[in-house]
Amino acid sequence: MNHRTFFGILKNESGMALLITLSIIAILFAVSMELNRRVRISILMSETGKTEYQLLEMAKSGLNLAKALLVKDANKNTIDSIQEEWADPKALDEIIKSGEIMKSLALDGGSIELKISDEMGKIQVNSMIAEYPGHGVNLEQQQIWENLLSFFISSDKSEDERNPKEIINCLIDWLDDKDGETITGLSGAESPYYESLEIPYKSANREFVDLNELFFVKGISRDLLAKADGIDPMFFDPDDPEKEFQLVDLFTVFGAREKTAGEPSKKYYFPGKININTAPLAVVAAILPFGKQDLAETICEYRLQRADGESNYTNDLSVRGWYADIVELTATEKGKMEKIVTYASNIFSIESHARSANRSLVLKSVVLRKKDKNGKWYCKTLRQQMD
Repeated sequence: MNHRTFFGILKNESGMALLITLSIIAILFAVSMELNRRVRISILMSETGKTEYQLLEMAKSGLNLAKALLVKDANKNTIDSIQEEWADPKALDEIIKSGEIMKSLALDGGSIELKISDEMGKIQVNSMIAEYPGHGVNLEQQQIWENLLSFFISSDKSEDERNPKEIINCLIDWLDDKDGETITGLSGAESPYYESLEIPYKSANREFVDLNELFFVKGISRDLLAKADGIDPMFFDPDDPEKEFQLVDLFTVFGAREKTAGEPSKKYYFPGKININTAPLAVVAAILPFGKQDLAETICEYRLQRADGESNYTNDLSVRGWYADIVELTATEKGKMEKIVTYASNIFSIESHARSANRSLVLKSVVLRKKDKNGKWYCKTLRQQMD
């Protein structure tokens, strides 16, 4: 081997070594960058997880506080009304701020907001059928629906082609256990209609378990309760003209009861009685005798009346039939009202909003307030979800 060949090999090997070294450095650099990226993501996820956990604990604490308030109220009163602590957003806010929840769990700038609603102040959609399984129609509930829909559907068919009675018939067909048209006639809708749609499905022929199921029923659309020309503005919030009703504002799927041994059958049913002390304006109007819906405002104002400068409410809502004299109902009208109203409730929905900086978490729960075997009140969770 001559000296040129020898030095050529050395030169090539040095070049290869340099190339290999540079490649290793590049690989190590890429690996270190990836490790750095993963560490940063891990730290971020750890902080996010910590925040989510704290928000969840805050929201849970809000739910527990709401349940405690409902139990406290049951031990004090035999009625439920919007005059009570649990129904007053300002009172709830003061309780939260004065308690230990924020001190022990709140993040920097964090807050908890509670909303408690009476499910029995709403229209029980399943009470349209007298009992389940069955197909007998509850005529009193049918009238409530006719009243309510007449507030949101114009009677001028040139403006609105919808017909409240047809919508109600479709609702009845969805709920009853007979897949036929012997009850509602051609204005209803059973499985053959729904199976003819582009995306076919069958009529449920059972009670609703979620309000969103209502949108499967012919005639019930998402704008059912929307504002429109010719609609009485009384039912909408003048302080928030953009706000429109959602189904959850006026309706509920809860309220089922099993029949006792002394009742005609062992089937379950929905009593459908509405708490006159907590019902929103539109529901109060729907349960009043037809044509007297304008008097609903008087009833709602009466419930919240306070003396000037006083924090206590003026009017007692524990007296049965307190509403009748206020709006001058006849004895017959009052008798009919008493069949469909109640003054106490046992099912409530709770929303617990936990917030911190730019993050938030909402726990929603529906609870049944009842007594245990020892006669002590407690709240049993019927449904819960997290948003």
